[in-house]
Amino acid sequence: MSVNLMDMVKQAATKQILGKIGGILGTNEAKTSSAFETAAGSILGGLMKKGSSAQGAQDIFGAVQKQDDSVLDKLGDLLGGGQQTEQFQKQGSGILDMVMGNSSAGMIGSVAKMLGLDKGIVGKLMTMAAPIVMGVIGRHVKNKALDAVGLGNLLGSQKSHLAGVLPASLTSDLGFGNMLSGAGDAVSGAASKVGNAASGAAGSVGRGAANAGRAATGAAGDAANAGGGLIKMLLPLLLLAGLAFVGWKYVLPMLGGAADKATSAVSDGVNAVGDGVSSAAGAVGDGVSNAAGAVGDMANFEMPSFEVPGMDALGETGSTLSTGFTDITKGLAGVTDEAGATDLAGTIGGFTDKVGSLGLGDLTGPAQTASQSLIGKFVETVQGLMGGQSEGIRGILQPAIDALMKALGQ
Repeated sequence: MSVNLMDMVKQAATKQILGKIGGILGTNEAKTSSAFETAAGSILGGLMKKGSSAQGAQDIFGAVQKQDDSVLDKLGDLLGGGQQTEQFQKQGSGILDMVMGNSSAGMIGSVAKMLGLDKGIVGKLMTMAAPIVMGVIGRHVKNKALDAVGLGNLLGSQKSHLAGVLPASLTSDLGFGNMLSGAGDAVSGAASKVGNAASGAAGSVGRGAANAGRAATGAAGDAANAGGGLIKMLLPLLLLAGLAFVGWKYVLPMLGGAADKATSAVSDGVNAVGDGVSSAAGAVGDGVSNAAGAVGDMANFEMPSFEVPGMDALGETGSTLSTGFTDITKGLAGVTDEAGATDLAGTIGGFTDKVGSLGLGDLTGPAQTASQSLIGKFVETVQGLMGGQSEGIRGILQPAIDALMKALGQ
């Protein structure tokens, strides 16, 4: 269900295209394919890092708007040598400068070191890979009518895909290793890295099983307002971590699966920002907010607004989509067990039947643009909520979600 930009880039770089790139670089087929994947993944990782801020996402969106995605259809000619290829590489250099600024030479050096190739060769490779990566992103943004926020969310969702492509040593050199290893989805080794500190933090915000989610979200809000006060509070908590862990150990059986999710979410949050009491305060705030959603406390869940520009053009179709998206989002945020997941899967199935009768494929003009934007926002929300669920719940919901996405044209 999750959009994999890296796969889309590799599909654009066909065997024929890689052969032309290899001819320019003087590398064999196997080396060219491996080197291109590393280069493209590094560029995409740089875009993900830049797009993690609102201004960065806006800058990338502006560059994408200027990007001619038809380059994907003309790669054979553009890589055929001569002035066209020189212009193509010049465009790629501009993209690298936009992504990395003054650090583009450092990126080339790190990739060259990883690949065992000359910097000059890798520099040429990067300038050819960059327009292909941006062409893929530009086409997806255009097809899905994404705005800068949607583009930022799209880039942020690439963490798991890039983690399987780029070695940790390279992502560390390029400055986005922590983004791939910690933030977003649950990481199995998070608990061992933060240990008792995270458990103590979870215990400090817990008020028993019934209030775990609400107290956790409240602590996150207090963290944002209290600033240094929270740090002072955390210092003695860290010293008392051992005692807190003992207490939490006996509370866990009463909390059951929901507490397991809460502890995991807190640990993930702490791991995402690394060491340091100040950083831990912010990470615990994020983690415990996720925990509140995991245990089904909707009191503080920030429901996205499924309203987009041009909704009036959709009429009753827009109202049906907005209502259904809202109901499903609430259900995903509140489900805590497999019985609830089974009920929600039935609800999703019923809505899927409605979607099939809306004739979304027949929409044109403003109505089509509005529907694509609305659906894009829903898809991003669902991806985030599904990522926080247990394997058992995802196993029940995924078939229903997949069927709905197919009906929506995703």
